Amino acid sequence: MNITTDLDRVSPDFNKPPNGYEWWYFDGLSNDEKYGFVIIFYQDNPFSTEKIEKLNKGIENGNSHPAISISIYQNQKTIYYSFLEFSESEFNWDEEELRLSIENHSFQYDIRDNKFCFDMKLDQKLMSGHSITGSIKGEGGLSSKSLVVSESKDEHVWNLILPELDFHADLKIDGLNGEEVLAVRGKGYHDHNAGYEPMKDSFKEWYWGRYHFDDFTLIYYLMEKHDSQQLEAWLIDHENRNVLEYMNEVELTYKAGNLFGINSARKIDIKSTQVSVNIQCKDKIDDGPFYQRFIGDSIINYKGQVHAAHGISEYIYPENIQKKTFWPLVHMRLRYMSKKPHWVQKSRLMYPWTW
Repeated sequence: MNITTDLDRVSPDFNKPPNGYEWWYFDGLSNDEKYGFVIIFYQDNPFSTEKIEKLNKGIENGNSHPAISISIYQNQKTIYYSFLEFSESEFNWDEEELRLSIENHSFQYDIRDNKFCFDMKLDQKLMSGHSITGSIKGEGGLSSKSLVVSESKDEHVWNLILPELDFHADLKIDGLNGEEVLAVRGKGYHDHNAGYEPMKDSFKEWYWGRYHFDDFTLIYYLMEKHDSQQLEAWLIDHENRNVLEYMNEVELTYKAGNLFGINSARKIDIKSTQVSVNIQCKDKIDDGPFYQRFIGDSIINYKGQVHAAHGISEYIYPENIQKKTFWPLVHMRLRYMSKKPHWVQKSRLMYPWTW
């Protein structure tokens, strides 16, 4: 994995090979820790079974598979979920305006008052009758290109655009709880990923997460490759935008399996000379055959002081993306907009069971 914090590299790379992928990831937890969101814009969706099937048949026509996924959480439960894949023509990037749009969804970058900002617009109604409209605005301090740097020969770039940000979400949701209006503020995170080969060729498993403490943010990245490991974590100071501590001593314990056969660690210990970190992947908020997401608790002992925070931890096991045994489950959640929806996606009662 090549890791950077380069604000000049937010644009999509349209020269990726057909088996490549790319996404822009946004998340946040409200100040009262009641609400959370994860929203991902894909220029080329690595979880698309249509894309995978074409590649397996040797069809490399270069067409991308843009998509958007939206997850909204309340008290560690999903109250709204969608994963929509569109035709290539629905993806648009305006280099001059730094604006990305997929169908009715968009975000735009800007620099104001020495802060890097984004303004996101959401507007969708699902076949089940569930819907979401509104905006999420975020801003964070400008980071230097050298804030976080890790270079390798891997075919994946992870750009930490905003390791820590403040957001304000104004959303109207018709979800699991019916119609409701959310107007919340909190702390969040934003990155940009691009891969130049299938995930399964790059690594076996990948743990990553972020926890926002009062004065600093913990970012960790733990990858088990096919012939090596890349285990790295950083404490990033909020005020001065510098790395307080770099850590690469990691222990993964208390592994637990799910119904789909993936086996992930629920306890993560990270340390260096000055700091020790304990992460408990506590509340599972997304669980599937190749991907898991948790709301976790983190305790840090840093220079003799103890700090605590809630945050988001994730895990992916990419080999299972290729297994057709799991594709019927994928097709219940992932809607291909150019095709008829799965019958589950048309049911207001049944579709939330897949969330």
